[in-house]
Amino acid sequence: LDQAQEQLARTFTAGKRIVNGSSGSGKTLVLAHQAAHITRCDPKIKRVLVTCFNLSLRNYIHRLLTAKQTPYGPDAVEVVSFFDLCGRIIAEKVPHSDEKSDYYQLVVEEARAVIADEVRGTIWRGHYDAVLVDEGQDFTPEMVEVLLGLLHPQHGVLTVVQDEQQSLYTENSAWK
Repeated sequence: LDQAQEQLARTFTAGKRIVNGSSGSGKTLVLAHQAAHITRCDPKIKRVLVTCFNLSLRNYIHRLLTAKQTPYGPDAVEVVSFFDLCGRIIAEKVPHSDEKSDYYQLVVEEARAVIADEVRGTIWRGHYDAVLVDEGQDFTPEMVEVLLGLLHPQHGVLTVVQDEQQSLYTENSAWK
Protein backbone atom coordinates (compact mmCIF):
# COMPACT_ATOMS: atom_id res chain seq x y z
CA LEU A 1 0.00 0.00 0.00
CA ASP A 2 1.10 3.53 -0.57
CA GLN A 3 0.61 6.03 2.26
CA ALA A 4 -2.75 7.34 0.99
CA GLN A 5 -4.16 3.81 0.57
CA GLU A 6 -3.03 2.78 4.05
CA GLN A 7 -4.60 5.89 5.58
CA LEU A 8 -7.84 5.13 3.72
CA ALA A 9 -7.91 1.54 4.98
CA ARG A 10 -7.27 2.61 8.58
CA THR A 11 -10.07 5.19 8.57
CA PHE A 12 -12.73 2.59 7.80
CA THR A 13 -14.44 1.91 11.07
CA ALA A 14 -18.15 1.70 11.91
CA GLY A 15 -20.64 2.41 9.16
CA LYS A 16 -21.10 1.66 5.51
CA ARG A 17 -18.83 2.76 2.67
CA ILE A 18 -18.57 2.35 -1.06
CA VAL A 19 -15.18 2.94 -2.62
CA ASN A 20 -15.12 3.48 -6.36
CA GLY A 21 -11.85 3.19 -8.20
CA SER A 22 -10.50 2.23 -11.55
CA SER A 23 -8.87 -1.07 -12.36
CA GLY A 24 -5.41 -1.31 -10.82
CA SER A 25 -5.97 1.51 -8.32
CA GLY A 26 -5.38 -0.71 -5.27
CA LYS A 27 -8.95 -1.30 -4.11
CA THR A 28 -8.27 -4.95 -3.25
CA LEU A 29 -5.14 -4.04 -1.30
CA VAL A 30 -7.07 -1.45 0.69
CA LEU A 31 -9.81 -3.99 1.43
CA ALA A 32 -7.32 -6.66 2.55
CA HIS A 33 -5.52 -4.14 4.73
CA GLN A 34 -8.82 -3.14 6.33
CA ALA A 35 -9.65 -6.79 7.03
CA ALA A 36 -6.29 -7.29 8.72
CA HIS A 37 -6.47 -4.00 10.62
CA ILE A 38 -10.08 -3.80 11.78
CA THR A 39 -10.05 -6.75 14.20
CA ARG A 40 -6.96 -5.35 15.92
CA CYS A 41 -8.37 -1.85 16.36
CA ASP A 42 -12.03 -2.32 17.24
CA PRO A 43 -12.82 -4.72 20.11
CA LYS A 44 -16.42 -5.13 18.88
CA ILE A 45 -15.23 -6.51 15.54
CA LYS A 46 -14.53 -10.23 15.89
CA ARG A 47 -16.06 -11.90 12.83
CA VAL A 48 -15.10 -10.45 9.47
CA LEU A 49 -16.35 -11.69 6.11
CA VAL A 50 -14.44 -10.80 2.97
CA THR A 51 -16.38 -11.86 -0.08
CA CYS A 52 -16.28 -11.50 -3.82
CA PHE A 53 -17.75 -13.17 -6.86
CA ASN A 54 -14.59 -14.57 -8.43
CA LEU A 55 -12.68 -17.60 -7.07
CA SER A 56 -9.28 -16.39 -8.26
CA LEU A 57 -9.83 -13.07 -6.51
CA ARG A 58 -10.89 -14.91 -3.35
CA ASN A 59 -7.64 -16.89 -3.42
CA TYR A 60 -5.60 -13.72 -4.00
CA ILE A 61 -7.22 -11.94 -1.04
CA HIS A 62 -6.60 -14.99 1.13
CA ARG A 63 -2.91 -14.93 0.18
CA LEU A 64 -2.70 -11.20 1.00
CA LEU A 65 -4.20 -11.81 4.44
CA THR A 66 -1.95 -14.80 5.07
CA ALA A 67 1.08 -12.66 4.27
CA LYS A 68 -0.16 -10.15 6.87
CA GLN A 69 -0.52 -13.02 9.39
CA THR A 70 -4.19 -12.20 9.84
CA PRO A 71 -6.08 -14.58 12.15
CA TYR A 72 -8.27 -16.75 9.94
CA GLY A 73 -11.40 -18.76 10.67
CA PRO A 74 -15.05 -18.57 11.72
CA ASP A 75 -14.31 -16.34 14.72
CA ALA A 76 -11.81 -14.14 12.92
CA VAL A 77 -11.45 -13.21 9.25
CA GLU A 78 -12.95 -15.44 6.57
CA VAL A 79 -12.52 -15.05 2.82
CA VAL A 80 -15.41 -16.76 1.05
CA SER A 81 -16.74 -16.50 -2.47
CA PHE A 82 -20.32 -15.34 -2.53
CA PHE A 83 -21.80 -18.60 -3.79
CA ASP A 84 -19.78 -20.65 -1.27
CA LEU A 85 -21.29 -18.37 1.38
CA CYS A 86 -24.78 -19.05 0.02
CA GLY A 87 -23.99 -22.76 0.11
CA ARG A 88 -23.15 -22.48 3.80
CA ILE A 89 -26.37 -20.62 4.48
CA ILE A 90 -28.61 -23.09 2.66
CA ALA A 91 -26.51 -26.10 3.74
CA GLU A 92 -25.96 -27.28 0.18
CA LYS A 93 -22.93 -27.43 -2.10
CA VAL A 94 -23.23 -24.84 -4.84
CA PRO A 95 -21.22 -25.51 -8.01
CA HIS A 96 -19.26 -22.56 -9.39
CA SER A 97 -19.94 -23.23 -13.04
CA ASP A 98 -21.92 -25.31 -15.49
CA GLU A 99 -25.27 -24.10 -14.18
CA LYS A 100 -27.71 -21.67 -15.77
CA SER A 101 -28.17 -18.21 -14.30
CA ASP A 102 -31.65 -19.19 -13.04
CA TYR A 103 -30.01 -21.75 -10.75
CA TYR A 104 -27.81 -19.10 -9.14
CA GLN A 105 -30.76 -16.74 -8.74
CA LEU A 106 -32.59 -19.54 -6.95
CA VAL A 107 -29.59 -20.11 -4.64
CA VAL A 108 -29.59 -16.42 -3.72
CA GLU A 109 -33.35 -16.48 -3.10
CA GLU A 110 -32.99 -19.54 -0.87
CA ALA A 111 -30.20 -17.83 1.11
CA ARG A 112 -32.39 -14.75 1.55
CA ALA A 113 -35.25 -16.97 2.75
CA VAL A 114 -33.06 -18.74 5.31
CA ILE A 115 -31.79 -15.43 6.71
CA ALA A 116 -35.38 -14.12 6.93
CA ASP A 117 -36.70 -17.32 8.55
CA GLU A 118 -37.49 -16.70 12.23
CA VAL A 119 -36.07 -20.07 13.29
CA ARG A 120 -33.31 -20.99 10.84
CA GLY A 121 -32.26 -17.39 10.19
CA THR A 122 -31.26 -16.59 13.73
CA ILE A 123 -27.85 -18.22 13.31
CA TRP A 124 -27.17 -16.06 10.25
CA ARG A 125 -28.76 -12.66 10.95
CA GLY A 126 -26.07 -10.34 12.20
CA HIS A 127 -23.47 -13.12 12.12
CA TYR A 128 -20.62 -10.89 10.92
CA ASP A 129 -19.36 -7.74 12.59
CA ALA A 130 -17.85 -6.59 9.31
CA VAL A 131 -18.61 -7.49 5.70
CA LEU A 132 -16.03 -6.43 3.12
CA VAL A 133 -16.95 -6.85 -0.54
CA ASP A 134 -14.57 -6.77 -3.48
CA GLU A 135 -15.74 -6.22 -7.06
CA GLY A 136 -19.06 -4.93 -5.72
CA GLN A 137 -20.22 -3.94 -9.19
CA ASP A 138 -20.92 -7.63 -9.89
CA PHE A 139 -23.49 -8.04 -7.09
CA THR A 140 -27.22 -7.97 -7.77
CA PRO A 141 -29.67 -6.26 -5.37
CA GLU A 142 -30.68 -9.69 -4.05
CA MET A 143 -27.06 -10.56 -3.31
CA VAL A 144 -26.72 -7.27 -1.46
CA GLU A 145 -29.75 -8.20 0.67
CA VAL A 146 -28.07 -11.46 1.66
CA LEU A 147 -24.92 -9.65 2.76
CA LEU A 148 -26.81 -6.93 4.62
CA GLY A 149 -28.75 -9.64 6.47
CA LEU A 150 -25.46 -11.10 7.69
CA LEU A 151 -24.17 -7.77 9.01
CA HIS A 152 -24.46 -6.99 12.73
CA PRO A 153 -27.20 -4.31 12.96
CA GLN A 154 -25.72 -2.17 15.76
CA HIS A 155 -21.99 -2.01 15.10
CA GLY A 156 -21.60 -3.59 11.68
CA VAL A 157 -19.00 -2.34 9.25
CA LEU A 158 -19.68 -2.63 5.53
CA THR A 159 -17.09 -1.71 2.93
CA VAL A 160 -17.68 -2.26 -0.76
CA VAL A 161 -14.98 -1.62 -3.33
CA GLN A 162 -15.94 -1.51 -6.96
CA ASP A 163 -15.09 -0.26 -10.41
CA GLU A 164 -18.30 1.09 -11.90
CA GLN A 165 -16.74 0.98 -15.36
CA GLN A 166 -16.09 -2.76 -15.18
CA SER A 167 -18.95 -5.18 -14.75
CA LEU A 168 -18.04 -8.78 -15.44
CA TYR A 169 -21.12 -10.63 -14.24
CA THR A 170 -24.02 -8.18 -13.94
CA GLU A 171 -25.19 -5.14 -15.85
CA ASN A 172 -25.96 -2.69 -13.04
CA SER A 173 -24.34 -2.05 -9.68
CA ALA A 174 -26.64 -2.86 -6.78
CA TRP A 175 -24.87 -0.70 -4.19
CA LYS A 176 -26.25 2.70 -5.19
